[in-house]
Amino acid sequence: MGRTRTRLRQIGIAIGVVALALVVLLAATAFVFFRTFYPDPPKADFPPPADLAESQRQDLAYFRHYLELDRSYAPEARERARTLLAQYENQAGSLSAPGFDLAVARMVALADNGHSRVHPGPLSRRNNHLPCHLYRFADGYHVLRARPACAELLGARVTALDGRPVEDVAERMYDYFGGPRSHYDQFASVFFLESPALLHAAGLAEAEDRLRVHAILPDGSEREMTLAADPPDADAPRAYSDEYLSPQRIDKEAADWAALLPADAVLPLFLRDYATPFRSAPLDEPGTFYVQLRSNSDEPGHPIGEFLDRVEQDIRARKPRVVVLDLRLDQGGNFTKTASFMKRLPTLVDSIEHVYALTSAWTFSAGNVSLALLKQHGGGKVTVVGEPVGDRIRIWAEGGTLVLPNSKLAIGYATGLHDYRRSCFGEPGCFWIMAFYPMQVQSLLPDVRVDYTFDDYAHLRDPVLARALELVRQGQ
Repeated sequence: MGRTRTRLRQIGIAIGVVALALVVLLAATAFVFFRTFYPDPPKADFPPPADLAESQRQDLAYFRHYLELDRSYAPEARERARTLLAQYENQAGSLSAPGFDLAVARMVALADNGHSRVHPGPLSRRNNHLPCHLYRFADGYHVLRARPACAELLGARVTALDGRPVEDVAERMYDYFGGPRSHYDQFASVFFLESPALLHAAGLAEAEDRLRVHAILPDGSEREMTLAADPPDADAPRAYSDEYLSPQRIDKEAADWAALLPADAVLPLFLRDYATPFRSAPLDEPGTFYVQLRSNSDEPGHPIGEFLDRVEQDIRARKPRVVVLDLRLDQGGNFTKTASFMKRLPTLVDSIEHVYALTSAWTFSAGNVSLALLKQHGGGKVTVVGEPVGDRIRIWAEGGTLVLPNSKLAIGYATGLHDYRRSCFGEPGCFWIMAFYPMQVQSLLPDVRVDYTFDDYAHLRDPVLARALELVRQGQ
């Protein structure tokens, strides 16, 4: 009996040792994982700057850490950024505030990676702004929101800024953002085009406080106006231009901003109730079910896991023949929260014959992972309809944000390599989690290209969904 107790005690001790070793191993793995892919930037430990020159030198000294944190730079691009950094350090104090912002943005843009960027929101709030909000459609830049000084231009297509074709100005300002051009055009270009101060610092505007805007009005007539800029506003709405599409009042938007569309407009399904990030519903087309994601993460008041559970239950109950997955406004988040759903969707019920994925340049980051997983596991059942997505098939993501201590510019750095064509296992920086989601997707381009124009928007049409439903009726 005593031997049995001793033996049991020894077994218990052995199990405890193994369990403790596993706990230690898991803790060590987690520590290395987060340290590798989500490192915190070092503390910015500087005394209060005595003048502008010292303020800019401190920010540039702290920016050096960015070149160590971000892993997306090609070697020659990183060296070019270091060369520019030395030049800007010599110019500290002589750079205007907008000029300094563009200097930092230029160095970051050399990474040419969508997740490596000066965040345009903080950049915009630091600089002045026209009393107009632009949106880039397939057929150009149009004014969708305006304060009284710009009210005449609501709905107009902007063709030139200070005498330069607006597309040429956007092309020049791309030097300060980098990454996929489609995403810049849709997501970031308006932040530059709406700021006379930033355009003046780039040598593209005649004055830093006003801009001559040439536009074609909705009735076809032409109009040129010199618009004075509103001052920087630290409390401006935290909104990207996709929110301009909705006539709903944007959170913290000043009362004198007017939207082009009336508040009671019957919007296409993908633009309705813009405060709701997820949507699902059966469509009028028999046997067709619609699912929209504007995010891959929990949003305030909208847990994504609960939403996807409800969608699955609904699909199992309705047994649709076709699912339309709308990712056109999905700017990303945590792809692991939606990965299982994307893998299983094409075969969730036997009735599903086809999945149509709708995309645009707003489809970014985890939104692209969703598309890649859907294509990987759906095979010939998946057709992509719409405009090209906003990221590449091989990217750097993960990481965090470095904030410069004085200017408060916020800069995203990327640390984890993603490749949706093949495994990146063994390559430096390969994001470990991708090993659980192997993919061999050769392209994220639409199978059926459908552009979204201003005329579609103004007349409340959705040509992308309409084309998908046409394909449903044709059995393609």
